[in-house]
Amino acid sequence: MRQKKSDLDAEMQRQQSLRHIHDLGLASPEAYQKWCSENGFSDKLIKPLKQRHDELRFAKEVAVRKQIVRVKRMKRGLADVIAEICAGKVSADEIAEPELRLLRDAVCNTTPRFGESKLNPSDLVTLLKHLLRCQAKLLDANPVIPALGHANGNTYIEALVMIAVHRDAWQREIESWRARSHNSRRQFASLVRHLFAQYDDMPTFFDSVWFSGRNADATKYRRWYAGVANGQNIRTYDLPIEYTKKMAHQFMHAPDDVTIPQAIRWGQVIALGGDESLARAILGTRLGDNFDHDDFWVTVVRWLIANPMLDRAQVGPIIDYLRDQRFVVRREMVGGNEVHVPPQPTLQMKGRSPIVLLQQVQAWHRELTRQSDQRIVNWNRSGFGDWKFEEGSLEGHNYNVWTIRELTSSKELSIEGRHMKHCVATYASSCARGQCSIWTLEVETFTGTEKLLTIEVKNSYRLIFQVRGKCNRLATAKERQVVQRWASGQRLSFASHV
Repeated sequence: MRQKKSDLDAEMQRQQSLRHIHDLGLASPEAYQKWCSENGFSDKLIKPLKQRHDELRFAKEVAVRKQIVRVKRMKRGLADVIAEICAGKVSADEIAEPELRLLRDAVCNTTPRFGESKLNPSDLVTLLKHLLRCQAKLLDANPVIPALGHANGNTYIEALVMIAVHRDAWQREIESWRARSHNSRRQFASLVRHLFAQYDDMPTFFDSVWFSGRNADATKYRRWYAGVANGQNIRTYDLPIEYTKKMAHQFMHAPDDVTIPQAIRWGQVIALGGDESLARAILGTRLGDNFDHDDFWVTVVRWLIANPMLDRAQVGPIIDYLRDQRFVVRREMVGGNEVHVPPQPTLQMKGRSPIVLLQQVQAWHRELTRQSDQRIVNWNRSGFGDWKFEEGSLEGHNYNVWTIRELTSSKELSIEGRHMKHCVATYASSCARGQCSIWTLEVETFTGTEKLLTIEVKNSYRLIFQVRGKCNRLATAKERQVVQRWASGQRLSFASHV
């Protein structure tokens, strides 16, 4: 028998009422009626849409106010915990939050070294409490500077500790600083400029000094920061290479994502007449942060600038070859005596043809492969994991198996270099010392297995430093996506030039 329309309407209203009670987070009609009475609403169960809407809006406003109260209460409690951590009154097993654990570790490791001042815990407490009041997004334990990867010091928490260590260089009090942005990097940039800079022209890359940990170079760079922030020229400091006024100007305009050594090299390359693509290519080599024998390497930079049509992918192999020939010593017998000399200790760049030099680089690669085949060296794994990723389907004839695996012998590096036509065999000694690890990306399809990329990882920094295909080509978008999936699982970062 057909139900009357009035019965249908009543059932629909009852269902609407029950949904409304559920949306308010209440368990029953009785609880709803009690809630209405307590908050000044009618306790009827059946109500028009507008009244239901007003009740929902009121409930949301109440929830927001309660959340604000909870956050404020938590932050007041957090400030007390931070003060106890900075005073050394909290043990490691009493802390669950990673950022607070990191804060405790950073405070415990602030014994004065390399001429840096001793941390005054009250300065750090004042700094952190003010940042809490400003709701700054700087109490974070994740890596900040990509070029530094997961190295010690590369978090906001550790950077804030170092800022407090340098309290005597503050130009303004922390209480007058306010967060003007919701972006954590902008907040940090604003904070250090407020505290240390008299002028508003400090380049962003200089902020990396606060994330470089506690070592002699990092301490030196933080002194540079304080000086340059107060108007001193970078040339007044003990730079590792000769620097002109033009280089100093270009140094101050280096990209945001470079480190201090890379900015020094950048200023040199650009001031000598190089373009940004060449500067980036050089930063991706050992010259990016190494300034040994710069009287020779500056002639190489000038030669590269004088040959602008040279494929930038060849810059790395050329520099590896030149270093090997001019500076890497070999044991040889001369006139019955054993001597240790490089193959070409007087090698010069003047008059060199790019075509001839590239031929010499290729011949060197072939010789490296031959030598590696004769002398096999094995080393331990880095600790990062191999990886496998399947996509597509057999039925769709698009089934691919991607793998990334570590190469752990000179023989494997030799095979990789032979297939990929590059000089990865030269990395055997660095891998054996644990400084870096080399990985190969391969894909298996219906037609077989193909090598696609060779990957260099700086182990201590958890940093992917190079990603190259055959003949040093760059990775395709798809290949980079695959490498990123592996890197994410291994907590690896990419260097800025990759």
